[in-house]
Amino acid sequence: MALALAFVTSVPALFAREVFGDDWTVYYIYWTQGPAGVARVLWESAHAGFAIPMTLFVTLLNDTPDVAARLVGLGCHLVNGLLLHSILSRSPYTRGIAALVTALFLLSPFYAIRLTLNAVYDFFLLFYLLSYAFTYSKVRALRWAAPFALFFSLSLEILIALEPLRIVLTWSTRETWKRRLARLAPFWLVIAAVIMLRLTILGKSGHYAGQYSFVRDLTVIGHSLIEHLMAFPRGLSYAASHGTALLGQLVWTLLMLAAMAGFALLSSRALWTPWVLEGRGSIRRVLALLSSGTAIAILGAMPFALTGTYGDITRGESRLLFASQLGILILAATVIQMIPTSRLRAAVAGGLIAVFAAAMAQDSKWLLYDGLISADLQRQVRAALLADPEPKVVKLQIENSPIISFRSRCLGANDVNVAQMTLRDEHRERSYVYTDYCGDFQNRDLVAGGKCTVSYLEFFPCPPRRETWRYRAAPGIPRPSDIGFVELMKAVLKESPSATQGRGELMQLKDDLPTPLARGEYRPPCTRPGVRGSAWLLALPAPACEDSVSGAR
Repeated sequence: MALALAFVTSVPALFAREVFGDDWTVYYIYWTQGPAGVARVLWESAHAGFAIPMTLFVTLLNDTPDVAARLVGLGCHLVNGLLLHSILSRSPYTRGIAALVTALFLLSPFYAIRLTLNAVYDFFLLFYLLSYAFTYSKVRALRWAAPFALFFSLSLEILIALEPLRIVLTWSTRETWKRRLARLAPFWLVIAAVIMLRLTILGKSGHYAGQYSFVRDLTVIGHSLIEHLMAFPRGLSYAASHGTALLGQLVWTLLMLAAMAGFALLSSRALWTPWVLEGRGSIRRVLALLSSGTAIAILGAMPFALTGTYGDITRGESRLLFASQLGILILAATVIQMIPTSRLRAAVAGGLIAVFAAAMAQDSKWLLYDGLISADLQRQVRAALLADPEPKVVKLQIENSPIISFRSRCLGANDVNVAQMTLRDEHRERSYVYTDYCGDFQNRDLVAGGKCTVSYLEFFPCPPRRETWRYRAAPGIPRPSDIGFVELMKAVLKESPSATQGRGELMQLKDDLPTPLARGEYRPPCTRPGVRGSAWLLALPAPACEDSVSGAR
């Protein structure tokens, strides 16, 4: 059931015309410097292993790499659910909670940017879980491959936090303690090697040198740790509000009650949720589950706390919760299954699953909506920049940006400049656009200091001319609560009838008074890297580019 819900609620987001944040930078580097450039940037950012899946995404669907990332990410996520259930079902310590933990994992809304280029997190988790599956394989070659699968998966180093689960699974076997240690030793050697590499040759360098360095203020560390661990209760409230926003208060309440009643009625068969305190030795198993869940949660939070950062469910930083939340889900499933009454136990599980599923559906809708607005905004900004050849720096005001932007994300330089540079007329000097509420205007060393950037890796002298523009989505594009899923999907998939017009309103502000902006059009060469992908993302109508041999297409 959880597999089906995860698939159904995620499929709409596969069609979003949306790339944001660091994703734009990866695509820009790939289009301008190729795979070698991507590998160099990721090496400098201490994520050398990320170059493999990210290059894979942009190679699979070069024109729409964001779609490839979502397809691979969703596929890995569903397979990870199957692997997780298989692994947890092997041990008597975890067998009782295997089904509920897997269901909560598949529907968890706490890693909210799964359907972006950050699908690499699920990609590496797949290899981490394979290191468990290979350990118990009857094929010797696969057993030998298990530590290597772990080594590759630890390109996402925070997965080390999940190791308490390996200890529980290994220690629950009937083997001697020496044999158990022998099973664990190769994996611990791999972890030690990864930590040493991360602190030496794989440390941050170049543009990223000194980023996320350790802080020495215990107050800051403690605050960051608490904020990270509090993400689950805050996330539940956030997920519930998302369900209400998606369905309305009445429908949401009825759905919750129906889910709880359905689980309670089917608690003895189809939706059986066993009581973990039943039988001899159950207390020891429960203590092991509670201890491992707590350890995973703390180990997953501590590396970020030591640098003064934490995962926030309301922003893109939800990715920082990726590892620690698996520990929280183990704790949640264990606590639920400690409830002695079977129907009440099942009802609570059903309510939690309903909250998670509705939140995932709302995330899909929000990603579609954000993509619709972003495409409309960037299409109009491009046309306005093309109409005036004089280079300029534009301060862009976006009304109701928290409502529009997916999980209140910051619309940084990458989001508004990469597509403009890819599709611009190269015979004209560059112009730059930045939002006023976050990002580059907030950093005095950048635009205010005369440094303008396309992504965040290169800097150019800022043009002296300054203008302020304002974008207003309404009334041309209804608010998220006023547009249905079907209408939204049709609007996202439909190309704009014009390369210069849009549904929202883009105006220049002169003395705080809105003034119409002239619009122009330009078709870049079709052979220029990234043109087709950027044209699709901006929903530009055909012909969006010019082929010098066969004409426009």
